[in-house]
Formats: sequence, C-alpha cells, structure tokens
Amino acid sequence: MNTARRIYLAFSLAITFSACSSNASAEMFWAEHKFTSAKPPIHTACLMPSEAEIDKFGVKAVERMPRESDSWAVALDVLVEAHLRAVGIVIDTAADPLSSGASDNDIQQAIEQIQEKYNSLSHQLDKNPRAIDKGSYTLGDQVAMLPCAANSDVLVLIRGAGAVPSGGREAMGALAGTFVTQNAIVTITFADAKTGEILAMTRFHNVGDFITNWEDGLGGPLDTGLADLNLGSARKHESDRERSTPTEH
Repeated sequence: MNTARRIYLAFSLAITFSACSSNASAEMFWAEHKFTSAKPPIHTACLMPSEAEIDKFGVKAVERMPRESDSWAVALDVLVEAHLRAVGIVIDTAADPLSSGASDNDIQQAIEQIQEKYNSLSHQLDKNPRAIDKGSYTLGDQVAMLPCAANSDVLVLIRGAGAVPSGGREAMGALAGTFVTQNAIVTITFADAKTGEILAMTRFHNVGDFITNWEDGLGGPLDTGLADLNLGSARKHESDRERSTPTEH
C-alpha cells in the first residue's frame, strides 16, 4: 500500500475512533452500469493477494503492526473468497499457474506489477470514485499476463486498513468520556480480467473487533456490498438492477 493511501486511510480511521458504537458498519459502492445490470453476468473471478495494514494509535505516535497486518491480509483473502463462492462465483487465485506452464517467478512479477499499478491509482480512486461509472480507470492489459485471467471475468483486488488504540489512548478517551475502539476500512475492487478496466468498487467501514472476529465484524457489510453490486446470486430484484448511477450510502 503506498504512503499517500496509507496516510489517507489512517486519518479516516483516526477521526472515526469515537464516532460510532461497537460493531457499527457503513458501506459504499460505485460501479459501471454494465456491472450492476449483470450484462454480461460475472461468473468467474481471479483473486489477487490482499494488502492490509494495521496501525496502533497511541497518545502521541502511530506504530505499524506488521505481524498482525500479515495475518489480517490472509484473513481477508479467506473472507472474500468464501463470500464470493457463497454467491456462486468460481474462484481462481492469481498465484496459481493453472495449465499455463508459467513459472512462479513470472507470475509473482506480474502480480507485483498489477499491485503497483493499482496502488498508483488509489489516490484518484479515493478522490473521485464516481468516475468508475465512466470507465475512467484501468490497470492496463498487463492483467492478461496472469494465468487465471484467461478463465476469469474479473480480477479482484482487496485492501484493508485497520486502527487499534493503545492502552494509553483508551484510557485518555475514557477520561474524556469518549468511546475509543478498533476500526477498519476494507476496499474491494473489481477489474476486467482481460483489459484491466476497473468496473466496480465497494468499501465498508467497521467499528469493533476486526482482528480476532473478522467474519462477524466484516462479513455482514461485505455481503451488503456484493448485493449492492448485484454480483452472482447476491443480485437484488430486477428493479434494483436498473439503476444507472453509482450510489453511496
């Protein structure tokens, strides 16, 4: 995750420390109409490795938590894959060579290039996500270098940013009568697996235990995001699929 995006997400989390009650969540989504209208429908997806970072917010400083960040990234992979499979999406992973004969090194290089490209777009996506509806963003056709691209409709990219208060920060909040707890923001982006065009993005924010209780904390808003995007069997009624503009709520 690049520095600008990390700072943006960390700031977003910090200012919401005391804004919500435990386990509250909020979800937003943006998408091209062809994606939400399921024309053509999405049946298969290639799952990129998650990138996630957790920061501990102290009274005077912010400290990165690398071990917890790595564990959470794995948890996000498991969470998103399970929920996509649950709505009928067939999943391959980006690191799988399948029958391509590609070497692990070549695949890893392709993954790194795509991750870097996405991270370079992240500031624009954060600043103007509505432009997704106009097809304004792309990862480039380098996505087709992944063996899974040949069999997938979309590429799925996952980003997580979490904030954990230190004991001192919690104590300071208690003295001030302010509720302080863990916070997390998760963003899931869908790109065309052949062209790299970014087709949709859902982002949800959870307040509460997202590290040890990530399914309960993040599973609900993830399901809401998939339903809003009308993905797989999570699609809403036909009348809901006729919306022509991206929605935030």
